[in-house]
Amino acid sequence: MKDDVVAKRYARALYDLGREEGLQDTFLKDMDAIMDVLRASDELRSLMESPLYDITLKKRILGQIGGQVKISKYTENFFNILLEKDRFVYLESILDAYRQILDEASGRVRATVVSAMDLDKAQIERISGALKQVVKKEVDLDVSVDPSLIGGLIAEVEGMVYDGSVKTQIARLKQSLKGEM
Repeated sequence: MKDDVVAKRYARALYDLGREEGLQDTFLKDMDAIMDVLRASDELRSLMESPLYDITLKKRILGQIGGQVKISKYTENFFNILLEKDRFVYLESILDAYRQILDEASGRVRATVVSAMDLDKAQIERISGALKQVVKKEVDLDVSVDPSLIGGLIAEVEGMVYDGSVKTQIARLKQSLKGEM
């Protein structure tokens, strides 16, 4: 719970600055770039999140990484504040909250789609269009594959789950048969 409160507070502050400066998308790109580096190295992530390591060392490392992935000075300052306040551990939650704020501001929503098999571009566009009609907003899809669904797909958008998987249909049929006996 504390994660959400802290993440939303920092994300809102960064978003407000980004809106004033016209850099909202730049901040998102910068945070994504740093998170990609952190996800690639568990050791680096542990070092950056641990209160045991010297903050000067962490800032120097962050400066080198920022120089390589070319983040803005504002974003680098934001990361330094997170380090100083021992809040770097919340970076992924802050990124998620920031994305959500950006989506709300632009009238977009994120949806996750889990399919039994890989979807081609046309199928993804049809799914996106159908969800757009349901939520009356632009939809960005995060698509993944789960062969255990057997067939069909599961879509989740704005807290609603639309389950059209064969696995669920079989489970419902099984349940109804059990209820009839």
